[in-house]
Amino acid sequence: MTFLEVKKALTERFSRAGFEAADLEAHFIVCEAAGIPDREFPLHAHEQIPPEAESRAESFLARRLKNEPWQYIFGHAPFRDLELAVGPGCLIPRPETEYSIDLMLDGLPRGACVCELGAGSGAISLALASERPDLTVVGVELSPDALRWAKLNLKKLALPNVTFLEGDLFVPVAGRTFDLIAANLPYIPEGDRGSLPPNVRGYEPDEALFGGADGLDVIARALEQAPAYLNPGGRVFFELDPCNADRAFELTSKYLHDPALLHDQYGAVRFLTAKR
Repeated sequence: MTFLEVKKALTERFSRAGFEAADLEAHFIVCEAAGIPDREFPLHAHEQIPPEAESRAESFLARRLKNEPWQYIFGHAPFRDLELAVGPGCLIPRPETEYSIDLMLDGLPRGACVCELGAGSGAISLALASERPDLTVVGVELSPDALRWAKLNLKKLALPNVTFLEGDLFVPVAGRTFDLIAANLPYIPEGDRGSLPPNVRGYEPDEALFGGADGLDVIARALEQAPAYLNPGGRVFFELDPCNADRAFELTSKYLHDPALLHDQYGAVRFLTAKR
């Protein structure tokens, strides 16, 4: 079979299974299975697909039809200019979080020290460190499973200005202070579990998604503790669920100055920043 014939066959099977973007799903799978950039597919469309690539495509298809995230299936996900290893046990980096890097870097002084809470795959820490080699970045992650992915990515990227530590919030960095505390902590209310897509609720770790009844259990603890870990003039930058942003703003006002809510690239209230 040719590349195009395999793609058409996979598209039909995705369509029958009710996948909305059937053609795109098939396109990604064929390119990944064959090891070709997706933009180069037209160059290979009428070539015979190697048998091993066709076999991989079938394997990928079977997993995707069970709603497994394609990032887990392929073992990697793009984030800014990085290609990160991801898999079961860590949150898949989102476009909103990619956008947040620009907001974090805006006004961050040279030589600043940064702490990321809930590092997951290490996306935020690694992006900040790679784009600003002058920074010193510490990423903290409670889950051993997620921490393994962060350390794997650090080893692959060999960034000398990043360290990952295991522990709960600020415990591993006791006695240290930072110019920026960044976090994408669990923020989805438990009651919203049923509304999440099956590829999220069925595969990504609960501890990275759900933040208690109002989604703010972990975030509230972090905000309360943050002032002790900020340098004078230092700031926090947290990602939020738009539904609990106002409540997070109220909490922040108790502990920090000049709280502000910021929008993501889609116009949703997604981020909270405040200063010591």
